[in-house]
Amino acid sequence: MDNFEHRSRLRPSACLAGTSYCEPKPACPLQSLRTLLVLALAGFVLPANALAPGQPGTVLTIPVSGLGDTAFASALEPDGRIVVGGTAKSDGAGALARVTATGTIDTGFGTAMSGVFLYDLSAATNDRELALVRLSGGGYAACGAYFSAGTATDFLTVRFDSSGMLENGFNGGYAVTPYLASGVAGTLIDQCNAVGVQSTGKVISAGFTDADGPGRVMVTRHTTAGALDGTFAGGGKVKIDASLGSSAESIAHAMLVLSDDKLLIAGQAGGAFNNIEFLLMRLNADGTPDTLFGGSGTGIVRTPVGTGTDIAYAIALQPDDKIVLAGSSIAADGRADFALVRYSSGGVPDPNFGSGGIVTTPIGPGEDIAYAVVVMPWGRIVAAGSARISTSAGGTDTALVAYNADGTLDRFFADHGKFMAKVTFSTDEVINALVADVGRDHFWAIGAGVPISDRDFLVLDFGLPDTIFRDGFQGL
Repeated sequence: MDNFEHRSRLRPSACLAGTSYCEPKPACPLQSLRTLLVLALAGFVLPANALAPGQPGTVLTIPVSGLGDTAFASALEPDGRIVVGGTAKSDGAGALARVTATGTIDTGFGTAMSGVFLYDLSAATNDRELALVRLSGGGYAACGAYFSAGTATDFLTVRFDSSGMLENGFNGGYAVTPYLASGVAGTLIDQCNAVGVQSTGKVISAGFTDADGPGRVMVTRHTTAGALDGTFAGGGKVKIDASLGSSAESIAHAMLVLSDDKLLIAGQAGGAFNNIEFLLMRLNADGTPDTLFGGSGTGIVRTPVGTGTDIAYAIALQPDDKIVLAGSSIAADGRADFALVRYSSGGVPDPNFGSGGIVTTPIGPGEDIAYAVVVMPWGRIVAAGSARISTSAGGTDTALVAYNADGTLDRFFADHGKFMAKVTFSTDEVINALVADVGRDHFWAIGAGVPISDRDFLVLDFGLPDTIFRDGFQGL
């Protein structure tokens, strides 16, 4: 995990029991007081879990295995519970955990009702789960990497039932897909980073393959029975070189399945002058390029954010079908900043967002990287990942940044739009996923933290106290 930092103010009276962590002080007490007065005068009662905007309430750590656990993804249940997926045993196994709507471990889930389901499918040290999606009828699909002696790691696509157990009807619970046949090359890496489900119930997995040497975008589709779907891209899997140069890598980090079953894929690709640029591409439902997207006739859009390495790790779709990518860009001082790019539904950078569709945000004195992004119903965009608070200490700390719909910082969130803090006992914190449960006033951030001496799943609840009157009282 990369290292990061930043500055925060602490409130000594709000310390977590058993830890040295104190909750950061809200940036604008007067603003919060005005908000409370307005709501009181209007006759509204704030929900019990209401928090100052951008300040965490629940801080939950889940020791899945006790050996380097990191949550990478989450899915919201209809009743408000969230299922969290990631890696365990220092990337040696996959894991699921379920959290109640009040922020406690759900002991009605997982092996022996522990709240956790741990699966080590290849019995090797290189298995990992990196993406998760809830199925419309209940249960979940996940993907990541599976260690195979002949091909190093292969695509791993998994299906679980609603209790967290492997879905036997899906090829015994999981499918392993190398791009090249097993045994062809023992050091090649195939890894799935994103997963989705089309309206037919078929599971789409996206990531990359090293079959050509430099990484290439790889996408697969499996039937509901867990077999490669031969009607997808002429064989169930496709390899796409999305870079300008043949020696540059192109990697898918995130994906959305659209209402018409087309696929939006985000990540990184080689661009002009050998720079790595934001990648956005659209495939038709059958895996062929959507040549109407982006204007180049290829369905591929590359966007240089800075002049060095630009990587999109997350994607979100606005209600008006505009597309938001979030990740990082190397700044002039050589370190990474949060980076966002917004596109029209047709794949063109939006001139009404930031500068030519691009926004970069420095947070702390170290590396700032956004791994997740979500768009709220009233237009706020929240990106999250990691930063580093102190230049004299290693490790990573949690970071969230909120933006208005035009890309400017949202001053109603945390400290003028930025939240940067250490929320567990030690370093090595990160946010990898965000889940907005607006109806229940929850805003969940999922990742990893170190409560005592090893890394565990981390779940934070930031609440949603400012969803009322967002448009009418912004001038207070």
